[in-house]
Amino acid sequence: MKTLKILLFVFVWLYGIYFFFPYFIKVELQAIPSSTVVYDINNIELWEIITEGKYRHRNTNFEDFPEFLKTVFIGIEDKRFYFHSGVDFLWILRAFKNNMLWGNTEGASTLENQIIRNHYWLNEKRWYTLKIKEFILSLALNKKYSKDEILAIYLNTINFWYLNFWAESAAKFYYQKSLSELTKAEMIWLLTIIKNPNNFNPITKKSAFKRRFEVIVNALTKEWILSDEEKKLILEEPLTFYSGEKNKLPYIVDFVNTLLKKDTIKPGKIVTHFDYYLSEKIDTLAKTTLKSLSWKNVGDYGVIIIDRKTMDLRVMIWGENYDGKEGQVNASLALRQPGSTLKPFLYALYFEQFGKTPSSSILDLPVSYPTAFWYSYEPKNYSLTYAWEVSLAEALSQSINIPAVKILHEIWIEPFMKFLKNIWINSLTRESDYYWLSLALGSWEISLFELTRAYSIFAKNGAYCDINIFIDDDKSSNNHCKMSIDKKYTDMVEEILTNRYFKLAWFPIHSNLDFPDRNVFVKTGTSRNFKDNWSIWFTSDFIIWVWVWNKDGSEMKWVSGASGAGDIFRKIVYELDTFDANTPILSLQNEHQDFIKITAPLDKNTYQIDASIPQEKQSIELKYHTNIDFDTLVWKVDGKVFEKPFLSLSQIQQKTSIQVEVYKDGVLLGSDSVEISLKN
Repeated sequence: MKTLKILLFVFVWLYGIYFFFPYFIKVELQAIPSSTVVYDINNIELWEIITEGKYRHRNTNFEDFPEFLKTVFIGIEDKRFYFHSGVDFLWILRAFKNNMLWGNTEGASTLENQIIRNHYWLNEKRWYTLKIKEFILSLALNKKYSKDEILAIYLNTINFWYLNFWAESAAKFYYQKSLSELTKAEMIWLLTIIKNPNNFNPITKKSAFKRRFEVIVNALTKEWILSDEEKKLILEEPLTFYSGEKNKLPYIVDFVNTLLKKDTIKPGKIVTHFDYYLSEKIDTLAKTTLKSLSWKNVGDYGVIIIDRKTMDLRVMIWGENYDGKEGQVNASLALRQPGSTLKPFLYALYFEQFGKTPSSSILDLPVSYPTAFWYSYEPKNYSLTYAWEVSLAEALSQSINIPAVKILHEIWIEPFMKFLKNIWINSLTRESDYYWLSLALGSWEISLFELTRAYSIFAKNGAYCDINIFIDDDKSSNNHCKMSIDKKYTDMVEEILTNRYFKLAWFPIHSNLDFPDRNVFVKTGTSRNFKDNWSIWFTSDFIIWVWVWNKDGSEMKWVSGASGAGDIFRKIVYELDTFDANTPILSLQNEHQDFIKITAPLDKNTYQIDASIPQEKQSIELKYHTNIDFDTLVWKVDGKVFEKPFLSLSQIQQKTSIQVEVYKDGVLLGSDSVEISLKN
């Protein structure tokens, strides 16, 4: 009777533990941090950033796991998973018997047991007391979650080696495929790893892995999970694993990772405005062009492309051989001397504060400014020559240094620094005396990314706009834009740096920066000793920045805005921009015509004098339209050859004859003429 009471007590106690006690136990599973997965604008996955340097993990819903994977996994790990309550007593009895009779070390662990062990005491030595706790918590786990949820938890936290704590991450890592795209053999290969990731490493321990794989396939066949035909096909499938990772746009992912570390963005799925296909196309184009520049000792490049209308960042390439030992430098964020690329900002501010116009004149002659030290500051022109009196349009379009320094001397340094800081050029961290008048020539260092962003004031009608990197449906395409300067002043700069004929004195016809069939805003820069050469442009659709340089700091040879970065830029423009038939600079007519005519040197052959501008500063622009293939064009004024595209009023009589002649290989193809007159 006493024995019966004891057995009854034990039964009630065990019954309570099994059925009621688990309801009062809280099971808190520590979630593995989710990875940050970076996508381009086409929803192409670029890379999965490892969280905390430990985890490659993204949570997957139960229904998203392939049915075959779930079936095989249960067949391998816990055949009675859907029939026990977190503790399999039949398995425990069998394991106990085998351990006592044969000295085995079977643990009788269910999936619930393994989840508890992995979350609470993964590396602790197993003992009976710990095993009892594991069983109790497993029962509690089974009460809290459904079987499908428990299976999803396990598959989402299991270690597939190489920091892959997720089946989808493992599929991407080993096969460069999504989990749903795997073959049956590939799914079993993945599940072979989890038994012991170190001993069955498919890359470093292929023989042990293959033996374990064959054992699993044979066991699955015995359990009728695989047919004999499936077994044959699976064993015959070539055992291949991807032994390395491919980051589609490594510089972009590193850039995003930098923002993550600064808490600028939150982990998770990040969709960017970057375009993978366009980046690949531009990268190939730049690398090909770089080979043709090697004789000039040009070894590296950087490219930024921004959608002008939306300010979305489409391309950001950091340079050649990024994955090499010397490579991983964010060229677009590096601090470099911007050179003459600062001059457009200086001229825009000058137009605003001093009421100047592009036709206003300035002297380009030697100048000397005393400093606080024993020497004087004497700026030099790139050409080492002087143009005497020039218009501001000529000075900016030809990037003449001395006029720029003289303009800064009038504006003065602090106002110019304030203007630059207002358009998010944040590299000016020192006092104005440090930069002094050389600020006009860009002798200090600046982030080229922020310089490109600052150029938005010319592309966006006087407003400076932040660059959009990440897609956010709650923001408009023109978010983060603020007015910086009146549109009429940036329009003046844009006209100077877009007009083909202003450029011709500095960039000859058919040079890399001469665009006869489209409007292109162009500004170039070269640092001291030719260590950097860049150009910033915008077309009707894009803002484009190109930089050429050398990682070892060596000087380039014979490079300029046209022959260095301009070589890459020109190819990018023609790759991106379609022909604009409305461009006013030069249009080639489609209809057939066998004659040459001068078009619009003057409207109705009469030039209207602007009374608000001194006549000596006014000129007539000579333009033409033709569809005839030629290589030489000759203008004649009153029978004399005229080599410039602008005719000043002082050169015009009451009636002046203008003639144009077109040649091909030295042969005259045709000519036409017109008489013009002046009107006050």
